[in-house]
Amino acid sequence: MISHEHRFIFIHIPKCAGTSIEQVFGHLDSHRGRGGQDHRSLRMLQPAFSNLHRLHERGNLFEVGRRFKHHLSPNVSNPNNKIQVSPRQYQDYFKFTIVRNPWARAYSWYRNYIRDPLHKGAAGQSDISFHEFLHQHAGRGMLRSQLYWITDYTGRVDMDYIGRFENLNADFGTICNKIGIETPDLPHKTKGDGADYRDAYDQANRDLISTIYQEEIKLFDYAFD
Repeated sequence: MISHEHRFIFIHIPKCAGTSIEQVFGHLDSHRGRGGQDHRSLRMLQPAFSNLHRLHERGNLFEVGRRFKHHLSPNVSNPNNKIQVSPRQYQDYFKFTIVRNPWARAYSWYRNYIRDPLHKGAAGQSDISFHEFLHQHAGRGMLRSQLYWITDYTGRVDMDYIGRFENLNADFGTICNKIGIETPDLPHKTKGDGADYRDAYDQANRDLISTIYQEEIKLFDYAFD
């Protein structure tokens, strides 16, 4: 999400309270129906042509392709998801994101998946166990590593502030202070059912998440408990 009014870039990692943050800043106001969230990665927002010598590295070429496909697509339902920044704006704007315990994030996406008939229908599955879900989706698509969303063309995590889902209200207050606004209440747009993710894991699935997301677990100092 890009806000020219407040001069910030917010990278919305799926299942990390991003819908609530987008709602607060009016990103979804002109959108009707499902979706509308801005899940563009940092590389889809970073001006590409200032990094031509790095585009062949670290999957950057793929991200550039996704960027132009997204920008030209007539199927992007929220016009705010096509807002861009200039190189100067990218450099000057406050960049932030929210991250989440990867075990909790994966379980939250699973709970959303099995509640939503469109997700199941698109996959051709009427029912799926958590074990099957993890082996099909962990590390892919919307469950890519959180680092995928926030690294730039050089492979660096280029964020001015990284908040935590587990400390959301306090960290959102810090974000608003840095932006220079009063802190509004966050709506619970996609609130879960309150189930404890730890009850869903056996040792094998716990270890699977540890392996797939080991880099972010180390960087953000997360643990299963």
